[in-house]
Amino acid sequence: MSGTRGPRSAEARVKGLLVMLPWLMKREKVKISDMAAQFSLSEADLIEDLELAAMCGLPPYTPLELTEVYIDEDYVLVGPNKYFERRLELTASEAFGLSLLAAAAEDVPGFSRDKELKSALKKLRKVLGEGVVDVDVEAPEFLEIVTECATSGERLDIVYWTPGRNEESRRRITVRSVFTDKGHWYVSADDDASGSSRHFRVDRIRAGEKTGEFVAVRVDNVTIPTWFANAEGKTVAVLEIEPRASWIVETYPCQKVEELDNGNMRVELVVTSEHWLSRLLLRGGDAVKVISRETLVDVRRRVAKEMLALYESKSSS
Repeated sequence: MSGTRGPRSAEARVKGLLVMLPWLMKREKVKISDMAAQFSLSEADLIEDLELAAMCGLPPYTPLELTEVYIDEDYVLVGPNKYFERRLELTASEAFGLSLLAAAAEDVPGFSRDKELKSALKKLRKVLGEGVVDVDVEAPEFLEIVTECATSGERLDIVYWTPGRNEESRRRITVRSVFTDKGHWYVSADDDASGSSRHFRVDRIRAGEKTGEFVAVRVDNVTIPTWFANAEGKTVAVLEIEPRASWIVETYPCQKVEELDNGNMRVELVVTSEHWLSRLLLRGGDAVKVISRETLVDVRRRVAKEMLALYESKSSS
């Protein structure tokens, strides 16, 4: 019998099949009871997995292109199978890409670091050489706890900072998925405060505490949202950006990007608030200029004056 309770995940079933099928190919005919014992499965689970494998193949999914696995009375039999008749050979670029992804995955909380992965990485690095791949993955303070909550179903109390309003709010959320986009980690979560599903950037979580309250885990397909896809009713700023501030285009979702003859870029992006824009302009310095919307053109100057006044008041006190 399998050592786990409840339904098995699709990931566990596929991983099991990738081990079982090559083993079965070497033997061609095995008793169901022996194979179930070999892989610590119930006979019912084994038959269910083999029936799944028998439906896999390549287009046009004719009998000749499907995995030839079938059951005859108490035995499992396998016929000639082109998918498992030789070892997978990687090109140099494929091997490097696989090593790069695996190195990044090793730093992700909750990633399974089993012996198979360690063995594969050891072989790859033996061929590629040590030190060829060095990945630095951003790991915000609360990335581990939100990842744990996504897999356990435990609800989470957070303090979340919203840069557009420069405000912190307390929220209770149910984390449904964790993903990364443009160098930042996000969670997709059911948010009690709004009563809807929201996205939260993990590095903007100022505090996080598990509640001890659990809900059923729901496996959502991770879809990277199109940030600010609908700009209707929102303020859109047009900026001219010098090449040294191109990080703005790489970091923030832009409605439009146009390369100019002088090497600069003209971009349109949604502005959530003047406070947010002022922070962006201060970071960009003189490499960023607002060229549209009169109400926004003087944002940098106004904020600079406010900061100077604040500094002078603190210096004189």
